Amino acid sequence: MGNLTKVSLAFIPLITSFHTQAEVNTPRIIKLSPEKLTQHNIDLPLNQFKSLEILATKNVSTSQVPRPYQQDDTSVNGSLFGVDLNNNGIRDDYERMLLKSYQRSEYVAMGILAAERWDKLLRLLQSQDTVKTQYQALELFNDNIAINQCYYSLQQIDKTLVSPVLSYFNNEQLLEAKYQAELLLLDIIGNKQTSFTFHQEPCERFAEFAKKSKTTKFAAL
Repeated sequence: MGNLTKVSLAFIPLITSFHTQAEVNTPRIIKLSPEKLTQHNIDLPLNQFKSLEILATKNVSTSQVPRPYQQDDTSVNGSLFGVDLNNNGIRDDYERMLLKSYQRSEYVAMGILAAERWDKLLRLLQSQDTVKTQYQALELFNDNIAINQCYYSLQQIDKTLVSPVLSYFNNEQLLEAKYQAELLLLDIIGNKQTSFTFHQEPCERFAEFAKKSKTTKFAAL
């Protein structure tokens, strides 16, 4: 029960905003894949071409991901830093999970982009160099809420979709680190907590993440 409290600490306000209505004139994303996820088509924030481009940039494929070890990748030497043998900036066990769990490249790419934001959150425990201002803290806070909101909205259509958040923060140590990082983030935000404005179209943030996604290595956490 304690773990669930920690996971949701920073996301309590998002529940009231889940039902924000999207603009009716939002253009539909053209899919390169003809398969429908359900009896109704589903709009995803990334098309297949962009998703495959992200996977290629990050060197993510079933042929490149290292084989699993007996030991959980995130528990090596009791450190937050897990194994990233293929050196693509994505923790190997999380990368394997994405490739195994999601059949669509769009979902794999979304999982990679979400991990970059979670990685940035955890980096607060090491240094605040990348989140120095209230604006930067608010942006990261709202981005993490948008990730949860987007997965929630997609799950209303694709009932088989599972958010990768608990696969990323998949043990007590990572959950505790997430909890502490969220507290630190809220501390940086300070009195600006009363002026939160949530993204009206949360899934569109993934398109923005894709534009900002770097080819340089980020921490394998």
